[in-house]
Amino acid sequence: MGVVKFWSRRSARRCYSEHGYCVFRNAFAPQNIAEIAELIRDSIPSFDGELLRQDGRPAPNDFFPGTLLVRNPLLHPHLSLADSLGGHLGTALMDLVTSDALGERLNILDRQQHYVIHQVLLFFAAQTTELHLDSWSLDTAPLGHSHTVWIPLQDLDHRSGSPAVIAWPIGRVLTEAALGLSTEGSLGERYERYQRALSTHLRASSPEAATALLQMGDAFIWSSLTPHFTLPSYPFPRERLSLQVLIRPASMKWGDFTAQPYDRHSLQLRQVSSWFSVRVLS
Repeated sequence: MGVVKFWSRRSARRCYSEHGYCVFRNAFAPQNIAEIAELIRDSIPSFDGELLRQDGRPAPNDFFPGTLLVRNPLLHPHLSLADSLGGHLGTALMDLVTSDALGERLNILDRQQHYVIHQVLLFFAAQTTELHLDSWSLDTAPLGHSHTVWIPLQDLDHRSGSPAVIAWPIGRVLTEAALGLSTEGSLGERYERYQRALSTHLRASSPEAATALLQMGDAFIWSSLTPHFTLPSYPFPRERLSLQVLIRPASMKWGDFTAQPYDRHSLQLRQVSSWFSVRVLS
């Protein structure tokens, strides 16, 4: 297991271009992150109504057996919590994911001026996520220029179930054809087939996987084409509050791994700051 390099501002763009990931220490005020974490602990587990979940449908909390750890992550909590729980948590999350601090750091990596937040997920515990690419969920046209921003909402150690990445240059595309795969079948079937083949292909070369011992205030950013997975937590389950934010530069067309560009339906946006626009939930 490798260790993520903590790059200076000057070298961050080169790191991201060559390796497909970057860690920013103290990107946010730790006290602000701690306050958000306490709002989550105080409001979500005790809420007995339905909230929007990762699968796009509202549902009540589903707890890991014998715990108060929520198993089903929240989708778009910066938007969907605006009318729930008094609105304080939703506002705090919106302020965080559309902050100047985040916009400035994304600009360091790609020199873009405005970004669209496509998806935010709030995790309460580590997920058993296998090696995969986020490009299948969101990307640009051409591929490889959208970002995943992973924000820990508590200090993490080697037992926390942190994400790990495999270095991958920005814009390098390993297609289904390059892996000898058919494009037949449903999108779900193609996705599962591709991720299995990708894992086999990468493990054959024994690559290093890089992770970081993240603290409140840090941000771990990787490209849509950067292979990554989640390390196991010990014990399982254990609390690991975190946000995953999928972001596209606004100047680039929306795409995904199989659709270039993606034009099957339109996306209604609302600009919330000089750096960010967000989706309007229908």
